[in-house]
Amino acid sequence: MIDVYAVTAERVPMIADQVRPPAGVSTFPAERMVDPEWMADRVADTGRRWGSTDARVNGTLWWYSASSTLTGIPVATALVTEYAALPRLEDASAFLRPDGYFGGMHGDTFLPVDEGVSHLAGELTDTLADLIRALAEASGVRDRALWAIVTDSVANRALDAGDARGDRALGSAFAERLVGEMRNLGAPMPSPRFVDVQAGSRTKKFTQRASCCLIYETRERKCTSCPKRRPSERLADLQKLV
Repeated sequence: MIDVYAVTAERVPMIADQVRPPAGVSTFPAERMVDPEWMADRVADTGRRWGSTDARVNGTLWWYSASSTLTGIPVATALVTEYAALPRLEDASAFLRPDGYFGGMHGDTFLPVDEGVSHLAGELTDTLADLIRALAEASGVRDRALWAIVTDSVANRALDAGDARGDRALGSAFAERLVGEMRNLGAPMPSPRFVDVQAGSRTKKFTQRASCCLIYETRERKCTSCPKRRPSERLADLQKLV
Protein backbone atom coordinates (compact mmCIF):
# COMPACT_ATOMS: atom_id res chain seq x y z
CA MET A 1 0.00 0.00 0.00
CA ILE A 2 1.19 3.53 -0.71
CA ASP A 3 2.29 5.92 2.05
CA VAL A 4 -1.00 7.80 2.16
CA TYR A 5 0.25 10.69 4.28
CA ALA A 6 3.43 11.24 2.25
CA VAL A 7 1.67 11.16 -1.11
CA THR A 8 -1.03 13.54 0.14
CA ALA A 9 1.49 15.96 1.63
CA GLU A 10 3.27 16.21 -1.71
CA ARG A 11 0.08 17.55 -3.28
CA VAL A 12 -1.41 19.35 -0.25
CA PRO A 13 1.61 20.62 1.74
CA MET A 14 -0.35 21.69 4.83
CA ILE A 15 -1.09 18.02 5.56
CA ALA A 16 2.58 17.39 6.40
CA ASP A 17 2.26 19.67 9.43
CA GLN A 18 -1.02 18.09 10.53
CA VAL A 19 0.00 14.43 10.72
CA ARG A 20 3.39 14.87 12.41
CA PRO A 21 4.09 17.16 15.39
CA PRO A 22 6.97 19.63 15.10
CA ALA A 23 10.17 18.97 17.00
CA GLY A 24 9.73 19.33 20.74
CA VAL A 25 5.93 18.99 20.67
CA SER A 26 4.59 15.93 22.47
CA THR A 27 1.57 13.90 21.46
CA PHE A 28 -1.29 12.53 23.54
CA PRO A 29 -4.00 9.90 23.00
CA ALA A 30 -6.60 11.49 20.72
CA GLU A 31 -9.40 10.03 22.86
CA ARG A 32 -8.55 12.62 25.52
CA MET A 33 -10.30 15.25 23.41
CA VAL A 34 -13.76 13.91 24.24
CA ASP A 35 -13.27 14.88 27.89
CA PRO A 36 -15.25 18.09 28.65
CA GLU A 37 -12.58 19.15 31.16
CA TRP A 38 -9.91 18.88 28.46
CA MET A 39 -12.12 20.95 26.18
CA ALA A 40 -12.73 23.47 28.94
CA ASP A 41 -8.97 23.97 29.18
CA ARG A 42 -8.84 24.67 25.43
CA VAL A 43 -11.67 27.18 25.72
CA ALA A 44 -9.98 28.96 28.63
CA ASP A 45 -6.60 28.99 26.89
CA THR A 46 -8.13 30.45 23.74
CA GLY A 47 -9.76 33.18 25.82
CA ARG A 48 -6.43 34.13 27.36
CA ARG A 49 -4.79 34.35 23.96
CA TRP A 50 -7.54 36.46 22.42
CA GLY A 51 -8.35 38.51 25.49
CA SER A 52 -11.93 37.22 25.55
CA THR A 53 -14.00 36.23 28.56
CA ASP A 54 -16.89 34.86 26.49
CA ALA A 55 -16.70 31.06 26.51
CA ARG A 56 -19.04 30.94 23.52
CA VAL A 57 -16.64 33.02 21.42
CA ASN A 58 -13.59 31.12 22.65
CA GLY A 59 -15.09 27.72 21.95
CA THR A 60 -16.12 28.81 18.47
CA LEU A 61 -12.68 30.18 17.66
CA TRP A 62 -10.97 26.99 18.80
CA TRP A 63 -13.37 24.75 16.90
CA TYR A 64 -13.10 26.75 13.70
CA SER A 65 -9.43 25.82 13.53
CA ALA A 66 -9.72 22.31 14.99
CA SER A 67 -12.54 21.16 12.72
CA SER A 68 -10.59 22.33 9.69
CA THR A 69 -7.73 20.01 10.61
CA LEU A 70 -9.93 17.13 11.79
CA THR A 71 -11.84 17.08 8.51
CA GLY A 72 -8.98 18.19 6.31
CA ILE A 73 -6.83 15.11 6.89
CA PRO A 74 -9.43 12.50 5.83
CA VAL A 75 -10.79 14.70 3.03
CA ALA A 76 -7.37 15.41 1.52
CA THR A 77 -6.14 11.82 1.78
CA ALA A 78 -9.36 10.57 0.20
CA LEU A 79 -9.29 12.99 -2.73
CA VAL A 80 -5.56 12.73 -3.44
CA THR A 81 -4.94 9.00 -2.91
CA GLU A 82 -8.47 7.49 -2.82
CA TYR A 83 -7.58 6.10 0.61
CA ALA A 84 -9.09 8.02 3.51
CA ALA A 85 -7.24 8.31 6.80
CA LEU A 86 -10.07 7.39 9.11
CA PRO A 87 -10.57 9.80 12.04
CA ARG A 88 -10.81 7.17 14.76
CA LEU A 89 -9.77 8.74 18.06
CA GLU A 90 -9.10 5.40 19.74
CA ASP A 91 -6.51 4.54 17.08
CA ALA A 92 -4.73 7.88 16.91
CA SER A 93 -2.38 10.27 18.65
CA ALA A 94 -2.92 14.02 18.56
CA PHE A 95 -1.01 17.18 19.38
CA LEU A 96 -1.56 20.87 20.07
CA ARG A 97 0.34 23.69 18.42
CA PRO A 98 2.43 26.04 20.57
CA ASP A 99 -0.37 28.63 20.26
CA GLY A 100 -2.85 26.21 21.88
CA TYR A 101 -4.80 25.37 18.77
CA PHE A 102 -5.30 21.82 17.58
CA GLY A 103 -2.25 20.83 15.57
CA GLY A 104 -3.20 17.49 14.08
CA MET A 105 -3.76 13.81 14.45
CA HIS A 106 -1.99 10.69 13.25
CA GLY A 107 -3.62 7.30 12.86
CA ASP A 108 -2.78 4.18 10.89
CA THR A 109 -6.25 3.15 9.72
CA PHE A 110 -6.99 3.74 6.04
CA LEU A 111 -9.88 2.70 3.86
CA PRO A 112 -10.48 2.84 0.10
CA VAL A 113 -13.07 5.49 -0.66
CA ASP A 114 -16.14 4.04 -2.30
CA GLU A 115 -18.19 6.13 -4.70
CA GLY A 116 -20.68 7.11 -2.02
CA VAL A 117 -18.06 7.80 0.70
CA SER A 118 -20.52 6.22 3.13
CA HIS A 119 -17.95 4.55 5.40
CA LEU A 120 -15.90 7.74 5.77
CA ALA A 121 -19.09 9.69 6.48
CA GLY A 122 -19.97 7.30 9.29
CA GLU A 123 -16.54 7.44 10.89
CA LEU A 124 -16.39 11.22 10.63
CA THR A 125 -19.90 11.70 12.01
CA ASP A 126 -19.22 9.48 15.03
CA THR A 127 -15.92 11.19 15.88
CA LEU A 128 -17.16 14.74 15.43
CA ALA A 129 -20.36 14.07 17.39
CA ASP A 130 -18.29 13.03 20.43
CA LEU A 131 -16.04 16.07 20.15
CA ILE A 132 -18.92 18.49 19.59
CA ARG A 133 -20.74 17.09 22.61
CA ALA A 134 -17.70 17.75 24.81
CA LEU A 135 -17.06 21.23 23.40
CA ALA A 136 -20.71 22.26 23.67
CA GLU A 137 -20.68 21.27 27.34
CA ALA A 138 -17.45 23.17 27.96
CA SER A 139 -18.31 26.35 26.05
CA GLY A 140 -22.06 26.68 25.83
CA VAL A 141 -21.96 26.86 22.02
CA ARG A 142 -25.01 25.22 20.41
CA ASP A 143 -24.42 21.88 18.72
CA ARG A 144 -25.90 23.11 15.44
CA ALA A 145 -23.53 26.07 15.31
CA LEU A 146 -20.56 23.73 15.70
CA TRP A 147 -21.92 21.39 13.01
CA ALA A 148 -22.31 24.36 10.64
CA ILE A 149 -18.63 25.08 11.10
CA VAL A 150 -17.92 21.45 10.18
CA THR A 151 -19.78 21.92 6.89
CA ASP A 152 -17.62 24.91 5.99
CA SER A 153 -14.45 23.10 7.07
CA VAL A 154 -15.25 20.12 4.84
CA ALA A 155 -16.04 22.45 1.95
CA ASN A 156 -12.87 24.51 2.30
CA ARG A 157 -10.54 21.56 2.69
CA ALA A 158 -12.19 19.72 -0.20
CA LEU A 159 -11.58 22.74 -2.44
CA ASP A 160 -7.90 22.71 -1.40
CA ALA A 161 -7.63 19.03 -2.25
CA GLY A 162 -9.48 19.63 -5.51
CA ASP A 163 -6.79 22.19 -6.35
CA ALA A 164 -4.23 19.44 -5.84
CA ARG A 165 -6.12 17.38 -8.40
CA GLY A 166 -6.24 20.35 -10.76
CA ASP A 167 -9.97 21.01 -10.45
CA ARG A 168 -11.70 22.68 -7.51
CA ALA A 169 -15.03 21.36 -8.81
CA LEU A 170 -13.86 17.86 -7.89
CA GLY A 171 -13.51 19.12 -4.33
CA SER A 172 -16.92 20.77 -4.18
CA ALA A 173 -18.59 17.63 -5.56
CA PHE A 174 -16.81 15.48 -2.99
CA ALA A 175 -17.85 17.81 -0.16
CA GLU A 176 -21.47 17.68 -1.29
CA ARG A 177 -21.44 13.86 -1.32
CA LEU A 178 -19.67 13.56 2.02
CA VAL A 179 -21.85 16.07 3.87
CA GLY A 180 -24.93 14.57 2.25
CA GLU A 181 -24.03 11.15 3.65
CA MET A 182 -23.34 12.67 7.08
CA ARG A 183 -26.73 14.40 7.04
CA ASN A 184 -28.37 11.09 6.16
CA LEU A 185 -26.74 9.62 9.26
CA GLY A 186 -28.30 12.32 11.42
CA ALA A 187 -25.60 14.98 11.62
CA PRO A 188 -27.52 18.30 12.01
CA MET A 189 -25.37 20.18 9.53
CA PRO A 190 -26.33 22.37 6.57
CA SER A 191 -25.45 21.36 3.03
CA PRO A 192 -22.26 23.00 1.69
CA ARG A 193 -22.71 25.92 -0.68
CA PHE A 194 -20.27 27.24 -3.24
CA VAL A 195 -19.98 30.34 -5.35
CA ASP A 196 -18.02 30.91 -8.56
CA VAL A 197 -16.34 34.31 -8.43
CA GLN A 198 -15.18 35.92 -11.65
CA ALA A 199 -12.56 38.63 -12.02
CA GLY A 200 -11.63 39.49 -15.58
CA SER A 201 -11.10 36.27 -17.49
CA ARG A 202 -10.54 34.18 -14.38
CA THR A 203 -13.12 32.33 -12.28
CA LYS A 204 -12.53 30.58 -8.96
CA LYS A 205 -14.84 28.55 -6.75
CA PHE A 206 -15.17 29.49 -3.06
CA THR A 207 -17.18 28.21 -0.12
CA GLN A 208 -20.25 30.31 0.60
CA ARG A 209 -19.99 29.97 4.32
CA ALA A 210 -22.85 29.02 6.60
CA SER A 211 -20.91 29.70 9.80
CA CYS A 212 -19.06 32.52 11.53
CA CYS A 213 -15.89 32.09 13.60
CA LEU A 214 -16.81 35.16 15.75
CA ILE A 215 -13.29 36.56 15.50
CA TYR A 216 -14.77 40.02 15.05
CA GLU A 217 -15.97 39.86 18.66
CA THR A 218 -12.32 39.96 19.75
CA ARG A 219 -11.96 43.38 18.07
CA GLU A 220 -10.60 41.93 14.83
CA ARG A 221 -12.09 42.56 11.40
CA LYS A 222 -14.58 40.14 9.91
CA CYS A 223 -13.07 37.52 7.59
CA THR A 224 -13.18 38.02 3.83
CA SER A 225 -15.83 35.31 3.37
CA CYS A 226 -17.74 36.01 6.59
CA PRO A 227 -21.50 35.43 6.11
CA LYS A 228 -22.18 38.44 8.35
CA ARG A 229 -20.62 40.86 5.86
CA ARG A 230 -22.61 42.60 3.16
CA PRO A 231 -22.71 40.32 0.10
CA SER A 232 -21.41 43.08 -2.18
CA GLU A 233 -18.40 43.73 0.06
CA ARG A 234 -17.68 40.01 0.39
CA LEU A 235 -17.84 39.54 -3.38
CA ALA A 236 -15.52 42.48 -4.03
CA ASP A 237 -12.87 41.08 -1.70
CA LEU A 238 -13.18 37.58 -3.17
CA GLN A 239 -12.70 39.07 -6.62
CA LYS A 240 -9.43 40.56 -5.39
CA LEU A 241 -8.30 37.07 -4.37
CA VAL A 242 -9.17 35.76 -7.84
